[in-house]
Amino acid sequence: MKANDYRGKRFGKLVAIERVPNAADGRAVWKCLCDCGNITYVRSGNLQSGAVKSCGCLRNVAYTKTHGMSKSRLYREWAGIIARCTNKNLRSYKHYGARGIKVCDDWGKSFTSFYEWAIKNGYADNLTIERKDFCKGYSPDNCSWIPKSEQGRNTRKNIVITYNGKTQILDDWCKELGLDYKRTHNRLKKMGWSVERAFTEPVNVSKRNMKTRAKNKKEGD
Repeated sequence: MKANDYRGKRFGKLVAIERVPNAADGRAVWKCLCDCGNITYVRSGNLQSGAVKSCGCLRNVAYTKTHGMSKSRLYREWAGIIARCTNKNLRSYKHYGARGIKVCDDWGKSFTSFYEWAIKNGYADNLTIERKDFCKGYSPDNCSWIPKSEQGRNTRKNIVITYNGKTQILDDWCKELGLDYKRTHNRLKKMGWSVERAFTEPVNVSKRNMKTRAKNKKEGD
């Protein structure tokens, strides 16, 4: 019999994230995210019956009192990176989980671990998390906090270029060298020019002037 698809569904304090290998007795098991921040693995029957409603933190009052951050922005930031890497029902999943982008084990299993890293690395509510290498996952060595205004600069759509020992995106190179972005982009992507040639070869002024003179002559006839 086909197992139920619980992805994204809530069961008490748990939200089912993804199906994992069956238990030894053959029963379906789901990886779940608890509101307290912990990851736990629960048999589908226990989710459906309500026998399991949390990772166990409901029984641990002391933990619940010391956490108290499930409604904070930092907690939402953490839950968001896990969701887009694991929840196939999200539109953003195709840009993250589907591409193999993962959350490191420490962060994936514990909000506390993520929280401690965030505070030590300058977290503030006006900042957002950014991966330094967009081809790699979420981990302490690949993440930093940046202003929201800079979000999206480090994406697959941007062309990262190393020139004269310096690396930055094409838009920044064009601003620094006084180049036309569209023309330089076409030289690199459509015409297949090398970076050196695309950056240094001047525009063919003679051909442009010839077209201008021909146009002016036609208008004067």
